[in-house]
Amino acid sequence: MYNCPMKHAYLIIAHHEFDILNKLIQAIDDERNDIFIHFDKKVKNCPSLTAHYSNLYILEKRIDIRWGHCSQIEAEYLLFETAGIRDEYHYYHLLSGVHLPLKSQNDIHEYFLRLKNKVVLMHVPNSDYQTTLKIRRYNFFMKNFMHQVLFIRRLNQLLWRFSICIQRELRIFRNRNQQYVNASNWVSVPHHCVTYLLQIKKDVLRKYRFTLCGDEFFIPSELENSYLKDRIYYDDRLLKCDFEGGANPRVYTLADYDELVNSGCLFARKFSHMDMDIVDKILNHILADVKG
Repeated sequence: MYNCPMKHAYLIIAHHEFDILNKLIQAIDDERNDIFIHFDKKVKNCPSLTAHYSNLYILEKRIDIRWGHCSQIEAEYLLFETAGIRDEYHYYHLLSGVHLPLKSQNDIHEYFLRLKNKVVLMHVPNSDYQTTLKIRRYNFFMKNFMHQVLFIRRLNQLLWRFSICIQRELRIFRNRNQQYVNASNWVSVPHHCVTYLLQIKKDVLRKYRFTLCGDEFFIPSELENSYLKDRIYYDDRLLKCDFEGGANPRVYTLADYDELVNSGCLFARKFSHMDMDIVDKILNHILADVKG
């Protein structure tokens, strides 16, 4: 029936916006895909989800994910491990629960078949200052940096700033001998890449333990410093994600529909239940060739 028989694994990290998550599952529900979902441990009531064509797996073990903290890396590793045990997939796509594909599954499978097992990453803006701050300093107090309780949040942010100032004054650096590269943490990687990342898991978790947003660095940095360096392919069409004057990505609305579908990107992030019209319109667009 299909020209691209090799299976893909969709690895999804979700903590809210479950209406969008349901639509995402509809969009990738295909017999060539398996879907793995990690719900943040803080989620009290996980939604009931179904897929008609894909195998859908909800991870029983859950990580308490904190912003900027190495728990994000731990959750990604848990997804890679769970999927890797289940099967040997052609590609593993790491997504959030507020992603949507902008292309049909036929187009996505054909795109990755043409790449011949290259690691697909996407550039994000960075500077030497940011790399030093996030990776070469010890970022203590990150676990509660964005705590919901204002007093706890402010206290941890104050302590974090104080610790960074001390390290600057004393010229304290860590991991001096490694070159670091950053990219979007939402990646598409082939099986041999996942195998390598799992082999170095213990070293990665040690090295990135006290980093800030280390999930944006560990995959590109470890691969760039490995025998897989020549297999890395940077393609900004992997993900449509816009930041407008802050750390949070822009939430797309119906007014952005033409820009999204004409972007040439495979995926987009992020979407909200506040505007389901754009979500439904994209879903209809990418499923049109399947229905036909």
